[in-house]
Amino acid sequence: MSQAFFTALDSIPEASRDAVAKAALVMMRDGLKLQREKTKAAAVKEKATAAKTKAAAAKEKPAAKPVAKKAVAKKRVAKAKPVAAVAEAPAAPAKRRGRKPAAVPAAA
Repeated sequence: MSQAFFTALDSIPEASRDAVAKAALVMMRDGLKLQREKTKAAAVKEKATAAKTKAAAAKEKPAAKPVAKKAVAKKRVAKAKPVAAVAEAPAAPAKRRGRKPAAVPAAA
């Protein structure tokens, strides 16, 4: 874009080249500012729309009614077994599976 600008600027007579260059640069700067402002406005609009949608969803949701607390039932706990009965049982170690054997490629 800049190369096209300078090529076009070379075709303008030397006497008015400075004024044309300044005017072109001002136009480009204004165009960029306008583009930034549009982007910011779109972002603000999007946030406002999202906030409205969120507020509408909150209004549609019914309010939670206070619930009366229920009486908590106590759990019955089983009595511990006598220590002698636990000591008599033989302790068998848990059997664990080994790793899956790796696939061996067939010899050619």
